[in-house]
Amino acid sequence: MMQHDFLSCEKCKAELTRATQKNHVDKQGFVHSFCEKCFQTK
Repeated sequence: MMQHDFLSCEKCKAELTRATQKNHVDKQGFVHSFCEKCFQTK
């Protein structure tokens, strides 16, 4: 079974692609994904 997991912005829940996602790694080492708009305003 192939799992298709798309990412979504943590703030606005918009679907992300590899081209549009912005990753932010917090102090604990967790990766958070945001769209460009939310990434700039986080």
